[in-house]
Amino acid sequence: MNEVLVTGVLVTVGAVAGLLRACVAHRTRMQVEREASARAATRGTALLGLAGTHHDAVRIVEHDRDGRREVELGGRSRLRAGTGEAA
Repeated sequence: MNEVLVTGVLVTVGAVAGLLRACVAHRTRMQVEREASARAATRGTALLGLAGTHHDAVRIVEHDRDGRREVELGGRSRLRAGTGEAA
């Protein structure tokens, strides 16, 4: 009888631990996506600000989890996005 009770308690503790782990993982993913969205909004606002000013050339270099991108706007030479080489 005690073996059945101990087994039941262990199963219950395991289930609760699994649910807790899933909850923490979900909240972490949501926070990461929220931060990425905030960075994208900030980047877009900054790019609009740059587009509104009168500069001869603007070079934008981005690093994120997708890689590295380098873009030059309004310059004489065009760069291919992502390579940093002249087109």
